[in-house]
Amino acid sequence: MVCRENKGRSAVIGYQKHLLRQLGYTDYDDFELQSGVHEFGHQYEGFPAPTEKEQLAFLKGLKQQIESDPRISQADKYRDSDRQPGMVTRIDQEIARLKTGKDEHGRPLQPKHKMRGQDLAAMQRLGVLLQRNQEAKDGYFDVYARTMGISAAAARSRWKSLVRRQKSERENTRISLTDKWRDQLAVSGFTARQQADIGQSNVSREALRIMEEERRAQLASLPTRPALTSAQRVRLAEPGTGNVQCTGEGGCGQFGHERSACPNQFLVTQRDDARARWKKLDKEIRGHQERADEAARNNWAHIGPGLTKMEEMRRERDTALQHDQQITNSLVGGVGQGTVKCEQCAQFGHLKDECPNARRVEELEDLRRQVNERQRAMEEIYSKMDDLEAQGSYDEEEFEKLRSQAKTEEAYRDHAGIQFKDKKAEIAGAAIRCIGGCGQFGHARDECPNAALLDEVEEHAREADRIREKIRSRAELRGQNPDTAPLTDADNALYDDWYAKSIDIDKRLLDAGIDPAQISTATALSKARTSNAPASARIQQVGYNPDTGYLEVTTRPYTRKRDGQVMPAKTYAYRMSPGQYQQMMAASSLTSYVSQSVWAKNGNNVAYQFENVAEATEASVQRKCATCGQWASMTSAHSCPVSGSRAGQDDTARRARIKAEKQAARAAGRPVQMPPAVATVPPSAALRFGNEGSLLYADRRRIDTELSSGKVAVAQARAKFLDASVTGQAVAWNDADGQMKLSTDRDDGATLQCTCRDFKKNHTCRHVRVVGLAMAKRYAADHPAVGSPLRSAPLPAAAPVREETAKDAPEEGFTRKSYAQIREVRAAWRGSERSRADQFAKAQDGRWLYAAGAVDGQTGKPVKTPKVWSEGGVSVDPADAAGRDSVRLDREKDVQDGLRAGLRKQTGKHWSVTRKPDGWLHITTALQRRTGSKEITTAERRELAAALKLPIDAVSPHGVPVPPGNGWRAEMLDRASGRAPRVLGERYVARADQRPEVVHSV
Repeated sequence: MVCRENKGRSAVIGYQKHLLRQLGYTDYDDFELQSGVHEFGHQYEGFPAPTEKEQLAFLKGLKQQIESDPRISQADKYRDSDRQPGMVTRIDQEIARLKTGKDEHGRPLQPKHKMRGQDLAAMQRLGVLLQRNQEAKDGYFDVYARTMGISAAAARSRWKSLVRRQKSERENTRISLTDKWRDQLAVSGFTARQQADIGQSNVSREALRIMEEERRAQLASLPTRPALTSAQRVRLAEPGTGNVQCTGEGGCGQFGHERSACPNQFLVTQRDDARARWKKLDKEIRGHQERADEAARNNWAHIGPGLTKMEEMRRERDTALQHDQQITNSLVGGVGQGTVKCEQCAQFGHLKDECPNARRVEELEDLRRQVNERQRAMEEIYSKMDDLEAQGSYDEEEFEKLRSQAKTEEAYRDHAGIQFKDKKAEIAGAAIRCIGGCGQFGHARDECPNAALLDEVEEHAREADRIREKIRSRAELRGQNPDTAPLTDADNALYDDWYAKSIDIDKRLLDAGIDPAQISTATALSKARTSNAPASARIQQVGYNPDTGYLEVTTRPYTRKRDGQVMPAKTYAYRMSPGQYQQMMAASSLTSYVSQSVWAKNGNNVAYQFENVAEATEASVQRKCATCGQWASMTSAHSCPVSGSRAGQDDTARRARIKAEKQAARAAGRPVQMPPAVATVPPSAALRFGNEGSLLYADRRRIDTELSSGKVAVAQARAKFLDASVTGQAVAWNDADGQMKLSTDRDDGATLQCTCRDFKKNHTCRHVRVVGLAMAKRYAADHPAVGSPLRSAPLPAAAPVREETAKDAPEEGFTRKSYAQIREVRAAWRGSERSRADQFAKAQDGRWLYAAGAVDGQTGKPVKTPKVWSEGGVSVDPADAAGRDSVRLDREKDVQDGLRAGLRKQTGKHWSVTRKPDGWLHITTALQRRTGSKEITTAERRELAAALKLPIDAVSPHGVPVPPGNGWRAEMLDRASGRAPRVLGERYVARADQRPEVVHSV
C-alpha cells in the first residue's frame, strides 16, 4: 500500500508491515494500518509541530535503520515503482519534497502532504497499537472458535472473508475514531485489555458485529444450566434469627450451608480417614502397653510387638493425628473457633478456663521432667566412664558397673519418652470437641452421645423459622408489610407455645451437662446461633460456585425513609476465588467485609468485577463447551485450548522445530524420522501422596505391555491436592538399553497441567513434579528424562483426561485492571510523552523529540541509554569511563577514534570518520582510496560491510552514516570492533516490544 499524501508516512506503514511479520503476524490488512495512523493521530493531538530540520533528522534516522536491517530485501528497500516503491525510495522522495517544497511533478506541497506533530508521533508509536490490535484480534478468534467448536484458523478465515468483501457488500456507515464504540463494546470472553486494544475501523466493526451475532446464536444453542444450584445459595440470617449448619455424619461443622451442599467434602473425608486411623492405632498401642505393664508387674512372659514395631506404630499414629488436627483447625475456623488456642494444653478449639486437660498437662510435664532427669543421669555416668578411660588404668568391675547403670538410665528414659508421646496423643484426643453439637470434649459431632437431643434442638429451631414464615404470610394476606407489621394475638400465641417448649429443652440440656448458650435454641436463641452464623441486616442471600468463582450477592428489601417506598431486593454479580469466599463467610461481620472489599469504591473492587456487562450475564449460566465438552461459563475465565491458536505457543514452536528438522534432514540426505507408534493408556491405578492428596494414573502393567511392543506410552493421569489439581499425560519409552524413561516435558509430548498460580506463571510447579516422581517410582523409570521419540513427531491425538466441569475460578490474589483504568493509565502516559516533547522542543533538541530509546541487541527489549562503551561491556554510569579502552559516548572525538581503531584492527586499513554539525558521524574510506567522483569502490564497500556486519546495501557509495544517539554509537563501536552489537541504536520506528510504554505495561 502507498500513502500518496505523504511518502514518509507510506514508508513507515511499509516498515510496520515488516515489523509485524517479525512478530509472527501475517493476517493484517492495509485498512488496519491506515486506521491505526488516524487513531493515534487523534490521541496525540497537540504534539509539537516538527520543523523541517526535525523532519529531516527523523527521515534520515529511519532510512539508516531500514538500510541496516538485513531482514529486508534489497527490492523492498530500493524498488523504483510508481505503484509500490521501496521503503528507502519513498524516504528519499519525501526528503526531496521537504527540501524543494514540491512533489515529483513540480507541484507545490499542500497542507495534507505535510507532516504534523501528531502524525509523526503516531507513526513512531504505530507498532504498539498494531501489535495490541493483532493480539486482541487473536483473542477474539480464540473466543469465536471455542464457542463454535472450530479451529482458530477457521475463525481467522471467517474474519478475512468478511473484511475483504467489496464495499457494496458491506455496511459502510461513517464513523468517528473518537466515539464511544470501544467503551460500549461488550463481548463475553473478551478481557478489558482486549476491549481496549481491538481495532475499530469501520471494516473491523462490521466484521466483529456479524461474527458476534453468529457466536451468540451458537451460545444459545449449547446445552445450558444455571451457574448456581439451590445448594450453592445461602440465605443469611437476620441478626437475632437462626441459620443452617453443616452437621451430622460427614458434616464439617461450618455455618452457612447444609450437609448436602457442603463444599468441604474432600477435607472432611481426609479428616475422617486420618481420625479413624490414629484412633485405631492408639487403641492398639494402649492395649499392648497395658498387657506389657501387667506382665511386668506379675513377672510374666509377654509376647507382643517388639520395640521397633511399637515405635513404627507410634510414628504412624502421630502423623495421622497431626493431619487430623490440621484439617480440623482449618474447618473449625469457619465457625469462629479455629484461631482459639488453649494457653495450657496448646490445643485449638477452646480456652484455658474450659480446658479438659489440666491433669493430663501436669502428668505430661512430670514425664518431661523424668525424661530430662534420666538423660542428665545417663550423661553423667558416661562422662565418668570417659574419665576412667582417659586415665588408662581402671577397675574393670567398677567400669562394667557404671556401664550397667548407664543402660538402666537409658531404658528408664526411653520408657518415659514413650509414655510422654502417648500422653501427648491422649491430650490431643481429649481436646477433640463436639463443634456444632453439644460442645463437650472427648468426641466429635458425628460421635455425640447427645445426638437425639441435638436433633430435637435442630427441629425446634426449624420450627421457629416456620413460625416466622407463617406470620409473614398472614401479614401479606392482610395487605401489610411483613417486615414492619405488628404481631397479632394469634401470632403471639404461636411464639408462646414455642417458648414454653424451649424452656423444657433447656432443662434437659442442662441435665445432660450441656450449656444451652453453646447451641442453637431456647431462651439463648437470640445470642447463641447468630454469634457463629453468617448474619446480615443488609444482605439477604449469597450464592457461590467454587468451579467458576461466580458470586451473587442479594440485598434485602428495605423501606426508603424519605418517601416510605419499599425498595425491592437487588442481585449483584461478582467473581471471587474459593479462598476469598471462605474468608468472607467466616468474617466476624459479613456486611462489613462485603462493603469494604466487594462493594468498595474508588476502583478498589476491580478484581471482583467482570470484564464487561456481557461477561457478567454469561457467568450466570454454564454451558457445554463446544471445544472441550466441559460445563463452563463461556467467559474470559474459560480458556480451554483451541486448535491453531497463537495462545498455544508451546505446540506451535514445537511443530515449527519439527518441520525445520525434517527439512534439514532432507537437505543433508538423511532419512526423515517417521512418527513412532503411540499407545494412550487411560488411568486405572490409584495412590495417595501421604497427607497431600491422591493420584489416579495409568497402570504399570499396561505401560510395560505397550513398551515391550516397541510403542511409546502416553500415560494419562489425574491428581487432586489440597490446593490444586493436575490433569494430562506423561510420556514413557524404553531407551536403547531397555531402561524405561518418563518425561513430563512438553517438548516430549507431555501435557500435564495444574490449576495452581505457579503453573500459570512458569508452566511448571511442585504439583506436576510430585505427579511425575510418583509415576516414575511406580514404573521404576528414570525421571526426569528428555528426548522421547515424540520430540520430533506430532503430539498424540488422544484427548487429555478432563473433569466434567471446568475449574475456572480465579486464583488466590488474582488482580486485574478495568477497561476504564487501562484507558486512564494510557492517557496519563500520552500526557507525560507530550510533556517530554514540549521540553525537547523548548530545548531545541528535536533529534530526540521523535526517537525512542536504544534496545538490547539480543532480546530487542528497551534498555537505559548507554553512557560508556568498552570491550568489556556497555555501561549507563559515566563513572565507568576510567579504563584505557573506555569511550564516553557523548564525546564525539572519542567515538571517532574508537571507530577508526576498531576498523584498523579488523582490516589493517585506515578509515575516515567525520563529524557533522547535527551530531551525525560518517564512516567512509580514506580520501586517497576514493574514485574520481569521491565515491567508495565496490570492493571497499563490500569490505566495510563485512567489517561492520551490515548488508552491502547499507553501505552507500558515500559510506555509512551513524545517527546522533548513544545507542547508535555503542552499536557501531561494537560492529567496528568485530563483535555482535550488545545494544542497538535508537529506534525511530520500533516494534511494540521495543517501545518504553510496553515496559510500563500500559
